[in-house]
Amino acid sequence: MNQSRLLIILFAALLIGAASAWFVFSDDDGQANPVATALGELGGPAAAELAPLDVDQPDNPTAPKPGNHPPPLEIDGSVETGERTATDHDESTPGRTDGSRQGQPGSTPGSNPTPGDSGGKPAGKGTPPPPRKPTRAEQEEQRRVDSGRPALQRKLKRTPAGIGSAGDLAKSPDQEKWTEQWHAEGFTPPEMTSTPVHGKIMSEDAREGLAEATVGLISFFPLDGIAGGTLLPVITEFKTDANGFFGGDIPASKLAPHNYPRVAISVTWSGYRVIAGSPLASLEVGKQNEFGIIWAPQTPFVLNADATQFNGELRVVSTGELDPQRWHIEKRAQTFAYFPGFNVAKEVPGEGETSAEQGFAEVIGTWDGKNTPYVSLLGGNELLQTRRPLPATIVSNNSGGAPALPFETLVFENDGFTPISGQVVDSQGGAIAGATVSTVGGDLSQTLVSDAGGWFVFNDPPEKTTALHCVHEDYVENRLTPVVPGDSNMTIVLDTPRPRIHLFVTDKYTQAPILDLSVKVIGLAAWGPKKGKALPEAFTTLTSADGHFLLEWEFAIKNITLEKIGYFPKVYTNPDAIQQQSSGQIDVQFAPSRKLEINPRDYTGVEDANRWFKDPNNGPGIYTAWSHHWIEYEVDFGDEVEEGEQGGKFDIMLGCTNHGIVDNDYEFSVDVYVDGVKQKSALKMLADSLNERTDRMALGALSGVHTVRLVWTNDKWIPDQLDANIRYGSLKFIEQP
Repeated sequence: MNQSRLLIILFAALLIGAASAWFVFSDDDGQANPVATALGELGGPAAAELAPLDVDQPDNPTAPKPGNHPPPLEIDGSVETGERTATDHDESTPGRTDGSRQGQPGSTPGSNPTPGDSGGKPAGKGTPPPPRKPTRAEQEEQRRVDSGRPALQRKLKRTPAGIGSAGDLAKSPDQEKWTEQWHAEGFTPPEMTSTPVHGKIMSEDAREGLAEATVGLISFFPLDGIAGGTLLPVITEFKTDANGFFGGDIPASKLAPHNYPRVAISVTWSGYRVIAGSPLASLEVGKQNEFGIIWAPQTPFVLNADATQFNGELRVVSTGELDPQRWHIEKRAQTFAYFPGFNVAKEVPGEGETSAEQGFAEVIGTWDGKNTPYVSLLGGNELLQTRRPLPATIVSNNSGGAPALPFETLVFENDGFTPISGQVVDSQGGAIAGATVSTVGGDLSQTLVSDAGGWFVFNDPPEKTTALHCVHEDYVENRLTPVVPGDSNMTIVLDTPRPRIHLFVTDKYTQAPILDLSVKVIGLAAWGPKKGKALPEAFTTLTSADGHFLLEWEFAIKNITLEKIGYFPKVYTNPDAIQQQSSGQIDVQFAPSRKLEINPRDYTGVEDANRWFKDPNNGPGIYTAWSHHWIEYEVDFGDEVEEGEQGGKFDIMLGCTNHGIVDNDYEFSVDVYVDGVKQKSALKMLADSLNERTDRMALGALSGVHTVRLVWTNDKWIPDQLDANIRYGSLKFIEQP
């Protein structure tokens, strides 16, 4: 009995050995293996014990290795197969298209096939390839396809093309040609200063400069010199170079518009508008302007506009962050033509069509995810209504990879029965022409300018209007509340003239005129529950060729503090009244005090001298490319003030520029330490590669020698594209009363 059992075990071992040899030495010719056939014919427990192992088990020593051609990988709906395409065939295996060979594991998901077995299904073209994890190289390639310019091109294909050109809105910055062009159009030429500009357009997706992009800089000129009135848009276009840089001269307005940007930017690339209209933060008229890097938002959006309450040939236009209601009526149609427009559907879409519903328009554009765009309904060339959409409570997506729907449906309302009308007057009841009146309430606002009699009418004000806000260049602003649609004969009183303080500033002992001045202003709230209450302090800098200064302010002034390095400050309460008592001018005599002004290059300590670089030709500044590296100065604040004297408290004022190129909205953040103690707040200055920007903070009462340390904390860097390098250009300590 034992011998029989031993013979059976030996025979089984021989069969197993033969099966193993078949697996190892098989020719992969697809023919039946005699040993496997013999095993298959065995019955009972012996056959079960000898069944092949699951090829998916990691510990299976006999699992076959994949061939040279991996199974297909799905990328964007197409089949990627490494070295082969999905249409290649293995010549040694007719009928196979997956790059594998017969005799290897089958491709039916969920099965554990044996060699030579297709799981009961033919291994023909209809068999889907098994899913597999993409290789590292394939993952890198997919990332490349999903980012950079290919991804940007795919996104922009969903945004409107066929953007209009500047046309007659283009004007030469040459003064003679400028005058001729405006006269030819029947306008009195507005005052203009030719202003050089430079910047770079970069893509958030491609992370590189946009080459051959059309940059439109839109300058706004107040009509007839009225800052709060209608505006004349002028468009200057540039082409970016291979790295996304643009530059040249633009015509700029000497008079800044009230409540409106001096200049805005639009960008078109590959025929698509990637920036509809976005205000630029600052413009130094007549000086070189470095805008830095301007990021082009490429997040497409869809907005459904409901114009079913209107009839006729209708069109919807998105102007980005620019309110078109201030544009001069004779220039409005030309300016609208520069922006993406969308027709309101006049018919019900046919079966299977994806066009907008009757009475609706589908607005498509790009945005930065922050500021909702102005959207206008036009009837022919007439502006019917301008609104801003509300953010959607739930952001949805259209099918098929279409842009997101981040806004609620925008409804243009044609009630026509709720006008708001009234008049703008002064404290004596006299009419004020050229006042800018705006509705307040909700996310929608309308703006117009009072006529020669001070009258205004909002024929179709926003439904949520709760107040009217009014500004004028000669008066302090005011707000009338409550107001609701339907109110008529409303009176807005501008009873406070805008402060204009004339100063003549000299040295008390030498009588020499002072040529630059820092002014701290504390104004008074003009309206609301805090009317007449003090506003937070604000600072401005004035310059003069002969010691005569003009301080203009938008609010009534409680007091001003005049400051000059090396002199004791002067405080004037109610300067407007003082000026009236002084024949229209305040004479200021500065008495010398401690002069606490330091060249930043003359530091007394630094963390790593190899990481700081001084200005050439013994200039005052010093810069670094590394944040979190301290530099410090020993400052002698002098003796304590004696009883009855003013002074003893100090503010630090730091001036910085950027040694490189950065975002146009990037700010330096600098921590300040006094004797190792960090101050509560940080100094923050807009990074400007050309103009020095300053900030200041109070350090409190100081006397004697103290160590002041500066630490820049927010470096920003993208290789070969963006580089923030802080340059300390000036360092002053201003003595306070």
